Amino acid sequence: MGKLIINGFNPREGIVEAPPSKAFTLRYLLASALSRTWVTLGGLNWGDDTWSMLRGVKPIAEIEIRGGQVRARRGVDPGRFRVIDVGESGFTFRTLTGVYSGIEGTTLLIPRGSLVGRPMDELINALRSINAKIDRSGGIVRIVGGRLVGGYVSISGSISSQYISSLLYLAPLTEGGIEVSIKPPIKSRPYIDATLTVLREFGIKVEVEDNSIYVSGSQDYRAINEEVTVPGDYALSAFYIVLATLAGIDLKIMGLYRDKAVEGEYAFIGHARNMGVEVEEHGDSLLVRGSAVKELRPITVDLGNSPDIAMPLALLMARAKGRSRMTGVGHLAYKESNRLRTMAEVLKCLGASASINEGEGVMEIDGVNEFVGGCEVNTQGDHRIIAMSVIGGLLARKPVVVMDWEGVSKSWPTFTWDLEKLGANFKYY
Repeated sequence: MGKLIINGFNPREGIVEAPPSKAFTLRYLLASALSRTWVTLGGLNWGDDTWSMLRGVKPIAEIEIRGGQVRARRGVDPGRFRVIDVGESGFTFRTLTGVYSGIEGTTLLIPRGSLVGRPMDELINALRSINAKIDRSGGIVRIVGGRLVGGYVSISGSISSQYISSLLYLAPLTEGGIEVSIKPPIKSRPYIDATLTVLREFGIKVEVEDNSIYVSGSQDYRAINEEVTVPGDYALSAFYIVLATLAGIDLKIMGLYRDKAVEGEYAFIGHARNMGVEVEEHGDSLLVRGSAVKELRPITVDLGNSPDIAMPLALLMARAKGRSRMTGVGHLAYKESNRLRTMAEVLKCLGASASINEGEGVMEIDGVNEFVGGCEVNTQGDHRIIAMSVIGGLLARKPVVVMDWEGVSKSWPTFTWDLEKLGANFKYY
């Protein structure tokens, strides 16, 4: 269990590269592994989840890794028995549960850490409804795969968009396709849209009507473009925006493409502007004018479609003049940690007050004039809570100790090094 002591911050203005999108990295890797044609992927997010997905698709794909790029296509002989360690990657675990249901052979998927206890029953029951053979013992999922006919599936949209992505990736492998009817409320809809975007880029025909999605069967994944570059991650870059704003520095963030953004992540820009943050968009870059921000306004926002921006937005809210409110965040309780509770703990450490209503999915935050610190944060190894703790700690008056900080490698392995370039001073234990 590692310990990171934040030992000061001397802010430096400059230019940084946006961390690559985790959401698109995982989606492109899975589609490439199912593609009948070779695909070269560049600009990938090399966090732990990426390695989980690479392990996950290796039994069914030909994969070459060279110079930071991945070249992949579907293999000709997938074998009949596979044991796959999916680590703590929820997207890998859930989508492969669907995909391997439609591929001949027996597959064991082994989750780690908090993923062992995260919800899966709704997805497993949905797959069983179209005759997939799946059982679960403890956290391990066993799949006896084969050619499925497909059919109609009704599934709740209130717990995880990854359930829907799992069914959508499976659908082309079935004989007749799958119609997915999503029961409202639908959380994280933009991540379903991101999956649909990638499927279409791999030649998969998709029909969407309101809360129903139909993907026809007996389709081959074939990449329209032989080379794909992963765009920057708006949700992770939001931490840069917070740092620049609250430190009062100007910062240019490169590699953010508006037309490639996950809408729920891009929403952070609008929320930040509504609070008084000055952000300029120039092509593939953002310019944050932290030096021009005088006072932050409190806001009320529905984050039902934007779970991954809750952490950086909470930091801005904690420095606004008045009470801010997040609604639609009940599903944060089912992430790598119960993020409603861990976010509140981080804010308490920083001297801000937060109240949560898990049943209603609401968090209210009272802003303070400064972050205090002088405390230790138990992050439970949750990568987004670690990032929130570190950014908050850099802006605090007293030192902050961040426990289990190495978990940030799930999505941003160069996190602390990137911050040191901007003037962060860390001690590692």
